[in-house]
Amino acid sequence: MPKFERKTKEERCREIREAAKKVFLKKGYRNTTMEDIVAATSLSKGGVYQYYKSTKAVMFDIMQSGNFFRHSRTQEIIKEGLEAQTDIFEIVTRVFEAKLFDRVREKKLYLMFLSEMPYDKETEALHRKLEKQSFELALSAFEENSETVPQLRQMAKKFLYADMLLYSRMFIGIIMSYELFSDKKVFDSKRKEIHALFYAFVKKMFE
Repeated sequence: MPKFERKTKEERCREIREAAKKVFLKKGYRNTTMEDIVAATSLSKGGVYQYYKSTKAVMFDIMQSGNFFRHSRTQEIIKEGLEAQTDIFEIVTRVFEAKLFDRVREKKLYLMFLSEMPYDKETEALHRKLEKQSFELALSAFEENSETVPQLRQMAKKFLYADMLLYSRMFIGIIMSYELFSDKKVFDSKRKEIHALFYAFVKKMFE
């Protein structure tokens, strides 16, 4: 008989999220039920429902985890750029590029989440919460290094929420185009051109 393993709340939530990711990617978000997710975990139905009441709640938590991952990735890119004394506009450009070109499975889940918004107002409301959280995390990534590079503080001051919504939603369209098609060559073969486009955009945005 296997030994009982006591897990923390976060460990159980992580197990549920990871199981849900696999099911969503296999069956699609819309076709997945809570029973499917329960079956993919080591928990009972009651155990899963103790933490998540719906597939939407699980997906939202996955999306929030994606925001925190992106925040960590942004911090990493800023740190590497500052250590190499890279042009500040180049650093921000690399942040945009990473968001587009990083190969992470959660991006496909994000596409599934976005596709529900035209049909479900609650999903759209949840996305607005994610946008606000993303903005606050991006702002903190700038401000964390503002003592070392004062220019980052100036950029953070210009980074208004209304503007972020416009840029974010424009960029979502690019990400959707990239993730929608299995053939990535259209984008991957033009990385230099995309880099130049992003750089010009960032410089114009923050000058």
